Amino acid sequence: MSSFWVILLCFFGIVVELCLCLEPLTTIGLAGATLTALGYNYDTIKVNTYCRWYECCIPDHVPADINHFKAELEKSLFGQHIALKVVTDALFYHYSNLQKSSKPLVMSFQGTPGIGKTFITNVMKSSIYKEGVDSKFVYKFHGRASFPREDMVSKYKQEVIDTVTSALAACPLSLFIFDEVDKMPMKILEGITMMLDHQHAKGKFDSTKAVFVFISNAGGLEISQQLASLMRKGLTREDTELHHFEKLTEVSLYNSNGALGKSGTIENAVIDHFIPFLPLEQRHIQKCIENEFKRVGISEPTKEQINEVLKDVTYEKEQTFFAVYGCKKLEKKVGLVAWQARRGDL
Repeated sequence: MSSFWVILLCFFGIVVELCLCLEPLTTIGLAGATLTALGYNYDTIKVNTYCRWYECCIPDHVPADINHFKAELEKSLFGQHIALKVVTDALFYHYSNLQKSSKPLVMSFQGTPGIGKTFITNVMKSSIYKEGVDSKFVYKFHGRASFPREDMVSKYKQEVIDTVTSALAACPLSLFIFDEVDKMPMKILEGITMMLDHQHAKGKFDSTKAVFVFISNAGGLEISQQLASLMRKGLTREDTELHHFEKLTEVSLYNSNGALGKSGTIENAVIDHFIPFLPLEQRHIQKCIENEFKRVGISEPTKEQINEVLKDVTYEKEQTFFAVYGCKKLEKKVGLVAWQARRGDL
């Protein structure tokens, strides 16, 4: 069959959709079935019909632009040199070796609130998928919001298994984010442990190309204490490395009361990287404040405006130079100061 007739058939399908107001999937399905019957490859047909209007698990829709990811972190992530390097390198390696991969990339992000853990996952979404945060290939589970009842652990465990397996069957390049795992009931993630390991690399679905991220506050205090100790010994913050923190983050997560506490996920060593997020100092908080002012339309905030926000920042009692909540509470505080500035109060 000549390309002329292929083009004509596709054109006919579009005309039918526009003129007869058929539901798009029906039109595309009819066109696809017709061309398949005529001997054309289904995947090729899908890419050139369905995937022109809807998100598909294809390279054009999953570009995995890690250069963009790195650039965004360098611009807006402060005080997290370890996380920036390790996560960027891990993603680069993972997406550069998909055909050779024998297991999914599994990472644990740990540290106190407001220091960039969730921010990094948002940048991952926008960098990996064309549809960004709206991609249907991103799945997020959120602490007690997703799993509120302790007496329903068996049901939740099966729901997680079903969601992950169906997601991987639909797209092996899926991203799974488990936020606040330290607040999830224990054992609900046990059912997916084998999917994170080498031995479950292939089967009814392929988990080896996926990325799993576990986010928690577990180990936040220990990370702060370790960083303060290293700094007192003369090591600068920027000279600290992953090996200074990785074991203590793993142990603290294993000893937590959440979904990964005493879990097979940790015992079976399927988490590739335990990544510490360091507590922020005033210099990092100030950068967050400046960024937030820019976001609300004040590109060059005055020193007075910045200090007005800084004075409300709470610092740890023991490590007095570390902010308790990082940059978490700054949005509304900066918004208030910006509003007052526009009224002429500041």
